[in-house]
Amino acid sequence: MGAIARLLGRESYNDWPRSWDSFRCDVSRAAGVGIARVRCHRNTWAYLEENVPRATEAPGAAFCAPAEDEIAAEKDGMVTVALAGTSLAAVLHFCRDVQTHRMTASWTDLDRAIARRVGSAISEAVKNVIPSGDEDGPAAVIYLDDKITAKDTPA
Repeated sequence: MGAIARLLGRESYNDWPRSWDSFRCDVSRAAGVGIARVRCHRNTWAYLEENVPRATEAPGAAFCAPAEDEIAAEKDGMVTVALAGTSLAAVLHFCRDVQTHRMTASWTDLDRAIARRVGSAISEAVKNVIPSGDEDGPAAVIYLDDKITAKDTPA
C-alpha cells in the first residue's frame, strides 16, 4: 500500500498477494478457521461458487459449497455465506491462482480484479486469527461491501 493510501486509511488491493510466504501463512490460517462468514453481493458469491474448483473436480481442491440453509439472503442483494476454513482456504488459493496463471489459463483482467479484491479481504481477515479452544467464540465475518460515497462521485 502506498504512503498516501495508508494515511487516508484506504487499502490498495493491487499488491495482493504480497509474497509467497505471506500467502502460505494466510492459507494456513484460513484452513484452521472452524467457520467464517463471507458477506457479499449475491453476484459475487455466484461468481465464486461457479469458479472456485470444488473438492470433487480437482485433486487437492477443498472447496465445498455451503448448503442453502448456510446462505442468508439480506436486503439489496447481499448474502452472508457460512464457509468452513478449508473452503475459505480454497477460495484464497483460487484467488492467488487467478493472479499467477496468466499465460496458461483463460482468466481475464476482470477475473484477476475480482480475485485480487476477494483474496485481499480474506488475507486481511485471517490476520486476526488466533488458536482457540472455545467452541462458543464469535465467527469471523469477512465483508466484501465497499461503498461509493456521495462525495466521491462527480456531480
